[in-house]
Amino acid sequence: MRRARMNGDGDAGREYAEIWGEAVQANRKLRTILIFLSASIVLGVFVLLRIAGAEPPKPIVVRVDEVGRAEALAYEAATAQADPLDPTTKYFLNRFVHDFHSRRRATAQEQWTRSLRFLSTDLANAAFQRDGAEVASVAAGTADTETEVEQVVLRIHPAPEPPHGATADFDLVHLRGEQELRRERWSLTLRFEFLDSIPNELVVHNPMGLLVTYMRADRALVTGDGR
Repeated sequence: MRRARMNGDGDAGREYAEIWGEAVQANRKLRTILIFLSASIVLGVFVLLRIAGAEPPKPIVVRVDEVGRAEALAYEAATAQADPLDPTTKYFLNRFVHDFHSRRRATAQEQWTRSLRFLSTDLANAAFQRDGAEVASVAAGTADTETEVEQVVLRIHPAPEPPHGATADFDLVHLRGEQELRRERWSLTLRFEFLDSIPNELVVHNPMGLLVTYMRADRALVTGDGR
């Protein structure tokens, strides 16, 4: 009888020990999970604070044109101030000079058409009458030579009231294929202003609403090939 009672007490003790061990093990697992969650929360708070203190990302400005084509704009250009000394103003005038005078077969039609969006109506009509056939010939591959604009040096001369002035000196390189035939130095004088409101058709290519109202190009007396 005593041995049976002792065996019963031993079984009960082992059962109690097993239950206690399982409880201790479960507590350890819970403690590990709690530590992990606490660390995750601390890390999450740290990341949120860093994000809150950082400069917000600049949005992408997208315009959909009349044929449903989406085109992305540079955010700096879409939000630039109508200021002649703003770096974006110089960027677009520099690109205008290149687009208006370059004649490369692969890009002539696109670039020249884009440059017309910077001109007043009178200047754009005059340019089309004067240069339209030449641009079409280059784009079709029937022109004998092509031209490329290089080494543009642009200077802006702001005025108290518009229009503002600008001058651009550049090399006009005449090419046959990839062979340079001659190089000429040209000087371009511009007057420009900013549109009060920007039409939808200008938003992609001329988002600042730059309007060139006067333009004169003069060839320098001394050219790159000495002629």
